[in-house]
Amino acid sequence: MVKALVAIVLGLCLVAPVSAAAPVQPKAASQPKPAKPDWVELTPQQQTVLASLKDDWKELDAVRRAKWVKVANAYPKMKPEQQQRLQAQMRDWAKLTPEQRRVAREKYQSMRKLPPEKRKEVNAQWHQYQQSLAAKPEAADDSAATAAPQ
Repeated sequence: MVKALVAIVLGLCLVAPVSAAAPVQPKAASQPKPAKPDWVELTPQQQTVLASLKDDWKELDAVRRAKWVKVANAYPKMKPEQQQRLQAQMRDWAKLTPEQRRVAREKYQSMRKLPPEKRKEVNAQWHQYQQSLAAKPEAADDSAATAAPQ
């Protein structure tokens, strides 16, 4: 029994260096599958809804494409106000540079991690900021009208 054990250990000692030195054959490099669906695979209705994203579609990964297809499929069931809001948001998103999009995604993720109370506070501050922006052109128009030469 001891002789058998010694033979096994000795055999492993001789084989281990050979197997460790043997080069590992890399797996065949498989080309990544293109993200689906392609733009031409979308229905005409989906293409109409997602028209703002057409130029960026080839850059989107499969997960993002699936998300947008889901949005396009839900679009007909949305109220007109929701449809307009979605279209405006998609147009705004399409205008952003890749860096701006990355920053927006990071901010969104950090907001999701905030406790609900803090999220409400930040949201309230954002709405306050938006209202101040909306009020500025009106104030500028009023001051321009009063300062205009007669």
